[in-house]
Amino acid sequence: MIAESIQTNAFSIASLVLGPVELARPAWLAVGAGALVLVLLIARKSLAASVGASRRTAVGVRVVVVVLLAGALAEPSIREKSERLAVTAVIDTSRSIPTSVQADAERYIADAAAVDRDGSLDLLGAVTASREAIVQALPSAAATEVETQATGSADGTDLEEAVRIALAVRPDDAAYRLMLVSDGNETEGSLLAAAESARAMGVPIDVRPLTYRYDAEVVVEGVDTPATARTGEVINARVTLRATAPTRGRLFLLVGGDPVRLAPDEGGGSEELGIVVELDRGTNTLLVPLALSRRGPQEIEAVFEPIEQNAGDAIAENNRAASITFFSGEGRVLVLATRPEESFRLIGALESEGIGVDTTEPALGPASLIEFNAYDAVIVCNVPSYEFSERQLTALRAYVEDSGGGLVMTGGPDAFGAGGWIGTPVEDALPIQLDPPQSRRLPMGALAIVLDSSGSMFSPVAGAGATQMELAIEAAVAAVSTLSRLDEVAVVAFTGNYEMVVPLTRVENQQAVAQRLRRMGPGGGTNMFPAVEAAFDELLKSRAGVRHIIVLSDGQTMGSNEEGVRLAERIAAQGGSISTVSVGDAANDQLMNGMARAGGGNFHQVFGAGSKTRLPQIFIKEAQTVKRSLIWEGDPFQPATTGMPSEPMRGVTSVPSVSGYIVAADRQDGLAVVSLRGQESDPVLAQWQRGLGRVVTFTSDVTTRWASGWTAWEGFASFWGEHVRWAMRPQGDAQARTRIETDGNRSTLVLDLARTTGERINFATIIGRVAGPDGAARDITLRQDGPGRYVADFDTADPGSYVVALRYDTPATETHAATSGTLQSAVTRPFTDEFRALEDNAALLARVAERTGGRVLDADPRRADIWNRSGVTFPVAREPAFLAAIILVLAAFLIDVAVRRVRFDLALVRRVAGRALGRSATTAGSNIDSLKRAQARAQSRMSQQDSKDAMQKAREAAATKFEADATQTATEVALGDGPEAVIEAPVTRVDQPPQVGDDADAGLSRLMKAKKRAQSEMQDD
Repeated sequence: MIAESIQTNAFSIASLVLGPVELARPAWLAVGAGALVLVLLIARKSLAASVGASRRTAVGVRVVVVVLLAGALAEPSIREKSERLAVTAVIDTSRSIPTSVQADAERYIADAAAVDRDGSLDLLGAVTASREAIVQALPSAAATEVETQATGSADGTDLEEAVRIALAVRPDDAAYRLMLVSDGNETEGSLLAAAESARAMGVPIDVRPLTYRYDAEVVVEGVDTPATARTGEVINARVTLRATAPTRGRLFLLVGGDPVRLAPDEGGGSEELGIVVELDRGTNTLLVPLALSRRGPQEIEAVFEPIEQNAGDAIAENNRAASITFFSGEGRVLVLATRPEESFRLIGALESEGIGVDTTEPALGPASLIEFNAYDAVIVCNVPSYEFSERQLTALRAYVEDSGGGLVMTGGPDAFGAGGWIGTPVEDALPIQLDPPQSRRLPMGALAIVLDSSGSMFSPVAGAGATQMELAIEAAVAAVSTLSRLDEVAVVAFTGNYEMVVPLTRVENQQAVAQRLRRMGPGGGTNMFPAVEAAFDELLKSRAGVRHIIVLSDGQTMGSNEEGVRLAERIAAQGGSISTVSVGDAANDQLMNGMARAGGGNFHQVFGAGSKTRLPQIFIKEAQTVKRSLIWEGDPFQPATTGMPSEPMRGVTSVPSVSGYIVAADRQDGLAVVSLRGQESDPVLAQWQRGLGRVVTFTSDVTTRWASGWTAWEGFASFWGEHVRWAMRPQGDAQARTRIETDGNRSTLVLDLARTTGERINFATIIGRVAGPDGAARDITLRQDGPGRYVADFDTADPGSYVVALRYDTPATETHAATSGTLQSAVTRPFTDEFRALEDNAALLARVAERTGGRVLDADPRRADIWNRSGVTFPVAREPAFLAAIILVLAAFLIDVAVRRVRFDLALVRRVAGRALGRSATTAGSNIDSLKRAQARAQSRMSQQDSKDAMQKAREAAATKFEADATQTATEVALGDGPEAVIEAPVTRVDQPPQVGDDADAGLSRLMKAKKRAQSEMQDD
């Protein structure tokens, strides 16, 4: 705390002294002050012998170095306060706000932004809020109005996310405030939580409430029905309606989309299917009895319609709600087959085993997960994949994996890999691998696709949302995806000339083939026949046993119809085949049909919006022509039993012979159980648990085509009865009950397990899956929170039906055996909470403004004053000056070294500086004269000192015992107060060698005297 206080005080003092200069670490100034004291003490001692200006200069330079170093370590920066203001408008674009009110909101923002705005300083940005928050415009001086373009889904409101995103785009160089334009109703998140973040950041939120009220609105809050019921049991559908005013209308109930008659037919009109209800203001509850004989899950939907069309009920989305009840009864299975002969023997066997059976064609079968859930198992008998829609295939996989349903698939020429099931959603649910490995030696097939890529093919198809070429390319991609890696494919495109888009190649990299197809572009002219010839030439390079060509065009081409027919006949004569697909309203069907007949193929005619669904089916079907390579046919043989543990094969030691089957391979993960094997150990009968469901595959058929010995086998009925029962969804314990409670966007599943004696079942193992309205499924984990009570939470934010499937296993006790079973439950959200709001929530917006220091804006945009600068903090821009300070420190340090290591003639420096400053020549001359006089005085003193030294030597010589020569002389130097004089006097020369010790002493004496003279001159200067 003391250190922080010192830091803060130092910062404040530095700010007052330095003004616009700010120090990030001002404590270094205190360190620098201590260093200055230390420098002065050291200088006083080390420079004690130095005097005058040189000493002062050295000390001064060292002080400057210390001051600059302390300043650099304090990390200085230049402060500059910004005057810019940025405003980001957060606009609620959710569906709960009436359209007219939303339009007024956009005009309000534009008008308010134009008042009192400083175009050079003020910035405007925009963020829209609905189910997702989207930045429409970053704060910019160029923005003058708000444009809400892509706003995402409008069936929800997340104001918290929108405010947080608006805070995230805050500019660094401007003060900031938000303007929230909303009705205050939110379905996700917490606006108050975002407001706390804005307050912590010092950002006020101004609010403009969008006020409205639906005065005559009716909301169907929900339909409550039992989660499960028995077939034929009378149940009560509890319908809850909320009205903002007394209203008279008609209530309808629909089961599976079909209306149920609730009132006597008085006039024969369809409206008599409903009942007339009088609704009071507030909540109304109606009980409607229903007795249904249908089995399986049934969606019961309630729909309210006002009798008066202009009664003011403005939101149609909230006029309906639904629930799902699972009606249990005798276990039943659904058999899907394209021809009766493919399944009637199997149906008879199952019925003899006491299993209820329904049968239909795939096109007329279930199309959704709920419809499939009406059955405990689905049996597919020799059906190609193209007989199912993509929606059906996706629902069938979810039925097995997510709802615990059973799937049994039997073989035939149109089943498994030979029927185009490779690459479908169902493939992953099967216990066998449909595409055999390359090590499996099989005759391969070769397919060539010839596509017309002329300009006419790139025109949009009405109602399809794509061009004819785009649909054709995707159909070709779908056909290639059904081929096995053993097959070969080639693709040729033609206009006036042809292009080999994909030369003949093995189908090992389907993605690479698809990428080449999607890069095709338009061209001019149309010449089909050379392209067909080139395609067949590619097929002749293959050693495949089957060579097939698919031609897609409108038939408008160079050459005659007869030429095309002769070409097809020549291809058929060489072992190939041609099928044609005629597209467009002005197609040459005569040519296309003639080529297909002559080429031994099929003719297909497609036009209009139907191309989108029909083309993929046609291409997949034609691609199966080359899939005959996956069919094994030969002399009858008896499949080998593997002895693998299999509950339905218990007691079966041998089976009849078969003469054919579809070649497949084992799953690499080893989770499947293979009970019967064919030639080269191919799997014939396999089974496994997939998700919550079970799957059985039999690659031979159930007819006399390949399995004539099976249909006459006495164990045929029991064999299939056991396998179908194993795959069927278990009925479970009658004491197991489920219910789902919904609160906002979350739902809670409650499962109660008890024995028939009433004893609660604890420590059960439960596996759960939830399938949402988008088809995606996810696991849920149930936790036990009471005796026999298990709960799990899951998200139900999106409107639609959520189907929950549970598979449980109860532990064995001393008095009870272990049990297992499955349960299903469902919850339906017909609309989101967005459509439940019937008036604004202005009170919430006022709280947000109060908490953040914002304002409730005036309804008049001219008085809104959105550019108000009160209550905001203008940022201070800081430009670091650390580098400049370091450069000054280095320069001062170099000067310090120079002053202490190099002798300067300060007088000369002053004269040079004087000249640089423009001093007069007279002053310069006088300085030179002074310098000369000083030099003369120094020379005179040196001569005088030399004379004194000579006289001293003479005296010392005279005091010796040696006599002097008369001819020798010595020089005396007389010193007085007057001018110096040199006097020569006779001396006696002593013939004696010089003494080394005396000369050394004299030298040291002269050095000391010279030093004293230099110090004296420095003082004089």
